[in-house]
Amino acid sequence: MRKIVIVLLFAALPAAYAFARPQQNQPDRAGKQGASVPTRRLIMQDSVITFYVNQFQKQTGVTDETFGKIIPYLRQFVQDRFDITNRKQRALNQLRQTVQNINASEDELRRAVHDYDAADHDFQANQEKFLANVDPMLNPRQQARLRLIQVQADNQMKKMLDNLQQANRPNPAPANSPD
Repeated sequence: MRKIVIVLLFAALPAAYAFARPQQNQPDRAGKQGASVPTRRLIMQDSVITFYVNQFQKQTGVTDETFGKIIPYLRQFVQDRFDITNRKQRALNQLRQTVQNINASEDELRRAVHDYDAADHDFQANQEKFLANVDPMLNPRQQARLRLIQVQADNQMKKMLDNLQQANRPNPAPANSPD
């Protein structure tokens, strides 16, 4: 049963992404060869979902039946979490830039603070919504293990987003290159 559920989950993911995010099929802004940034983002998002799926049942020990009920919540949570984390990181970067800009107006600072706070609120709300849906299906030990899985997945997601942002930055020209 578990194998069937996992196969169905992964069979549905590419189609869901294709229909839900058609604008992400555009080429990489930097014009680099290989996978575009949106494609890399989808690959990373799939790997986070895979991590959750693999770890969730193994670590929590839920039954196949319970796991089948949790998968839709899990998939939506991870997709939303990835998007919100990306937005929160962009808002944090914008906040840093605005603070460092000595010419930034108070309105620009307020907007940067608001954008960051909104992303942070959405991050917390997504977490609360997921746990409110899933916790009733889990015993206290399973709930505790779920929190540990989330910490591991968040760390993995942060690393992947950092890698994506590094890949998206233009390479600086070499300094002092001989002519």
